[in-house]
Amino acid sequence: MATSAARIAHTHASSGGTERWRLTVALGIAIVTALGEVVGGGITGSLSLLADASHVAGDGAALLLALAATILSARPHTARWTFGLHRVEVLAAGANGFVLLGLAVLLTWQAAHRLQSPSAVNGGGLLLIALAGLVANGAQLLVLGHGRSLNMRAARLHVLSDLGGSVVAVTAGIVIALSGEPRFDSLATLVVVALIVIGALRLLHEVLDVLLARVPHELDLEAVEYALLHLEGVRAVHDIHAWTVASDFVTFDCHLELAEGADAPAVVQAAAAMLERQFGLTHVTIQPERRPILDLEDTRSATP
Repeated sequence: MATSAARIAHTHASSGGTERWRLTVALGIAIVTALGEVVGGGITGSLSLLADASHVAGDGAALLLALAATILSARPHTARWTFGLHRVEVLAAGANGFVLLGLAVLLTWQAAHRLQSPSAVNGGGLLLIALAGLVANGAQLLVLGHGRSLNMRAARLHVLSDLGGSVVAVTAGIVIALSGEPRFDSLATLVVVALIVIGALRLLHEVLDVLLARVPHELDLEAVEYALLHLEGVRAVHDIHAWTVASDFVTFDCHLELAEGADAPAVVQAAAAMLERQFGLTHVTIQPERRPILDLEDTRSATP
């Protein structure tokens, strides 16, 4: 007869003041960079600068989501909101992905129009502003550092994509300044659009994975099952589930069939400690079970 489920739960606080500070500074740099590129795009007539400004603004929204996630994750869970407000991050990320795709469509239409009817572009001005954007992206990377959380790693990937967009804009500025051919600005815009689409689709894919309760990519459930099976006192493992609630919040549960004479609380504690140590799983529910023992009369009736 199965004993009651043992639950090992942890509060999910924010990643700390340092992480909030890093994200806030990186967000401020993104806002200043995007505004500067919008103004610069208007002055130089460069569509690629406006495209990169859209890219930076979209990734700035991603930084804002990461910052919001660190704040919201510190809010206490309640009896009505047992997972807190972590899923707000996921919903906002999905909205951000669709906005980025809409911007990509608009920029592609503008680039195609300019390829057919090119307008003058100040290559020297484009180059200077793009170089300033490149420096800003480098500053963001230094500020973000090498954070270990999924939130910080995602923010760093967004900034790296901004860096790629700035490199494209710098290249367009050099080519236009040397050749005087404005169509290179539209071609550079299409390259930035490709970066935007790749980032948006990747973001929406991650959102879909979370909403469909897919097993986290970094977690190997076969390895988890193997490790559980080799714990002392465990006969079998079944009903294994793992899903992502939000960044850095993975939930895991399973049923452990205990060997005869095994101490259920001790096995559960050993399993929880192993899951945290080897797989980083801290929010787990473990249901210990014992195989029912048939009495002699039931055994005889089951014998053909």
